[in-house]
This record gives sequence, structure tokens and C-alpha cells, in this order.
Amino acid sequence: MISQVMNNSALCAKVQAMLGKALTEDDYDAVMNMKSVPDVARYLIENTAYSKVFKGVSVSSLHRGQLEEMLKNDLNSDAKRLMPYMNSGTKKFMELMVIEDSIASLKICMRLLHIGNTEEAVERLYKIEELKDLKREAVPDNISIDDFIGLLKKTPYYEALHVFIGKPDKQLPFYMEMSLDTYWTKMVIRYAKKYLSATEAKSVLKVYGTEFDFENLTFLLRCKRTFDMSDEEIYASIIPQYYRLSETTVANIVKSSSYKDALNIIREETPYGKAFSADDRFIEKRYKEYMCSLTAHTYGLNRYSVQSPIYYIHTRRTEINNIISIIEGIRYGLPAEKIRGYLIGCGKGGASE
Repeated sequence: MISQVMNNSALCAKVQAMLGKALTEDDYDAVMNMKSVPDVARYLIENTAYSKVFKGVSVSSLHRGQLEEMLKNDLNSDAKRLMPYMNSGTKKFMELMVIEDSIASLKICMRLLHIGNTEEAVERLYKIEELKDLKREAVPDNISIDDFIGLLKKTPYYEALHVFIGKPDKQLPFYMEMSLDTYWTKMVIRYAKKYLSATEAKSVLKVYGTEFDFENLTFLLRCKRTFDMSDEEIYASIIPQYYRLSETTVANIVKSSSYKDALNIIREETPYGKAFSADDRFIEKRYKEYMCSLTAHTYGLNRYSVQSPIYYIHTRRTEINNIISIIEGIRYGLPAEKIRGYLIGCGKGGASE
């Protein structure tokens, strides 16, 4: 334990310093009362650490998509700044953050292709880390899903998607995204066990394992509320990694006759009952609150470990998503208190041990 503290003291100090630049409640209150995206950008420039993000940018013509990309690029730069303070195992595990971002971008590309917006889909392809050297002439003018998957042949994601080549009936974003999610969960488990100490791997798999459970539970609840899927289709779409769920509980939820019955099973048979409510309009919000609380708690117990950069990345992503939610609220003319209801904040989710 002493050696772990010594080896990670510089990393912990750097993360603490960077966390000190997070938005405050006063910042959130101010931004929620802005009237436009440029107004939000001006406030961030004049009052927060985000000033560096907008260097050389004309905020008067800034739109939501540009702002989101700039904020995410800033987070990626911060993650790279942390790398010199990490030991080799932590560095290797944190490479997963690039993979996670790439998977998120691939999902957007697949949705755009599905609705026929090939031009924007191709533009997003070039922003994926593993495809940054992709040559324009290698991309067909009328790119198909088969073409799209073929472009991924030299990336890690081909493993998850090549099974969809030549199967147009299965080339729906839903199925392909589930395949990427399954690939991601396997990578997290593999990297944790291969590159981290036993103690670190245990704490990491607690956080990510809980997230995997929530992904499955929210999917199952959506099935009961919205989707018309057979039991076989549901089982084929579940991430095959359980942390504190059992196969029996999952089977009981699949067989349940309604959303309300599924919620009762979650309350009675899992530790996640407080993370869901029949009154919630958005299923994901309460579980994201739960995850904020859990990551903060785990970080508090394991500051001198890989949990330090994991917590930083999670906190910054939450902050960026909150900024984007605020901008969307402003676009639709929502009052500040209404916008506040869409924001995610650490410490409110009631993580259970």
C-alpha cells in the first residue's frame, strides 16, 4: 500500500489540481440563464478553465455541434496530459478511454448511415483515432454498411462488426451497437486483469461491472416499456457480462409481464432498486446519478491508484454532458429550473455498497 501511494502520488496530485477547475454551482446557475450558445461560450471563456478551449475561435457563430466537439477534444487533451504521471499498467488500461470514445463515434456513424446521411457519417469517420490516416479515396461515394465495416478491418472494432457483413437484415444500429458494447465489456475485463494489480482490478471491475449491469437493466426496462421483442431477441441483445446480477434475475425480468413487474423484480432481487423508479420519464438519469456517486465513493477509497484518472475522466464527461444538456435546454427555450432537472450531479444517486 505504501509503495502504491508513493508510485501514484504525483498522479493523484495532478488529478486533484485538475478537478479544482471544475464548474461550480454558481457557474451552472449562470450558464443555465444564458440565452444562446455564444452567450454560454462567452461565460465559459471569461469565468472558467474552459477559456483555453475557445482560443482563436469566433464564438458569435458557434453552434452546438462545434462546441461539443471542442469540449470533447479538450477532455482528450487532458487525458493525454495525465499520461506522463501514470505507471505502465495504468497507462495501458487508460488506453481504453480512446477505445470508448471511438465506439461512441462509430455508433453515431452507424445511425447516420442508417438514415442515409452518408456525408456526415464519413466526416465523423475521419475523427476516430484509429481512422485518422484514412485516405479519402478509400471511402466509396455511396458508402454501405458493408463498406463501412470493411474500412474498420485494421482496427479493433472489426472483431465486433465483421459478422454483419452481407447480412442486411441484421445491419440495424441496435444490433451492431450491442455487439460493440459486448466487445467493450470484454476489453475492460481483459485489460483490468492483465495490466492492473489484483486490488486495482477489483475496484475497477466494481465500477465498470456496475455500469454493465445498468446497461442491461435499462435495456430490459426499455423492452418492457417500448420494444416489441421476443425473449430470444432480448437474450441475444443482452451484454453477456453480469456483476451483481444473476441469470435467474435476468430471466425473471425477461419473463415479467410489464414494466412495473420488471421494476419490482429489480427492487427485490438486485442491489439497484433505488436507481429506478416507475415515475422516471428518463430511465437513464437516475442510474447515471448512481454511477456518479459510486465513482466518487470508489475514488475516495482508492485515490492513489488507477481510480484517480478514471474518476477524473468520468467527472469531466459528466460536466461536458451537462453543458450540452444546458445548451439544448436553451435552444428549446426551457427555464433554468426545468434545465436543471436534466443535469447529472455526483453524490445524488445513492450508490449502495
